[in-house]
Amino acid sequence: MLNSVPPRRALGALLLSLFISPLTAKTLDKKTLCVWDPVGLNGPVVTFFSDLVPHAMSWGLDVHFVAYDDENKVAEDLASEKCDVGIVTAIRSRDFVRFAGTLDAIGGITSEDKLVSTMATIASPKATQLMSRDEYEVVASLPVGSMFAFVNDRRIDSIDDFRNKRIAVLNGDIQTRKFSEMAGAIAVDESLSSFAEGFRNGRVDIVLMPALAYETFELYQGLGTEGGILDIRLFYGMLQAVSRKSAFDEDFGANMRRYMLKRLSEVLALINNA
Repeated sequence: MLNSVPPRRALGALLLSLFISPLTAKTLDKKTLCVWDPVGLNGPVVTFFSDLVPHAMSWGLDVHFVAYDDENKVAEDLASEKCDVGIVTAIRSRDFVRFAGTLDAIGGITSEDKLVSTMATIASPKATQLMSRDEYEVVASLPVGSMFAFVNDRRIDSIDDFRNKRIAVLNGDIQTRKFSEMAGAIAVDESLSSFAEGFRNGRVDIVLMPALAYETFELYQGLGTEGGILDIRLFYGMLQAVSRKSAFDEDFGANMRRYMLKRLSEVLALINNA
């Protein structure tokens, strides 16, 4: 239930509703979008996707948002059909659609040009098969920016210095675990709910996060006066919107991916500002 939408977007939804007949409004198909957002219904992820409301109405859909602070619960509720769409990190989306979950592979997307090219490619109708598996389809990929290494000791100045340092592995992420092994670091299992506290209290020395996480997760507290951020772009972080295909018309995924492509410049502006 989206009980707080930015005024500009709420006004847009209201104006659009004036052009929809009462009969049409009654026949809108209600859909539940379960969103992982660390801040809740007023957080950045829900706020970004709230712009979808008027677009969805034009597709015959009445979308409602439910915010979660635990992406594992989003995945569980999507699998149990309590959600029509679940918005989670690429780490969890791999459980549903493996190909789409590789968009944040280490060494994959390392520049803005590569990101734009990739987003345009997956927006093509020809990519629908790649973005689907069995009952599920990744209908939107939201880039959150290059992933940097936040460290609590500025003497950790390169990946060579990761040896014997404790690195956070979120939700059992296989690639971060493999990366830590190759770097000689010590993998420490954390969740998206616990890693920031672990960084603040010294339980982990290194976390891999985008610039947007600096404020959202208050990572500056873990950096303190001794830490820093390595200017090495390891990969591009992604949030993925995973739908249950049976809950939507066949063209829903293609419509959503085109919608995300149109908003890419807005997303890049937020990332670059951060």
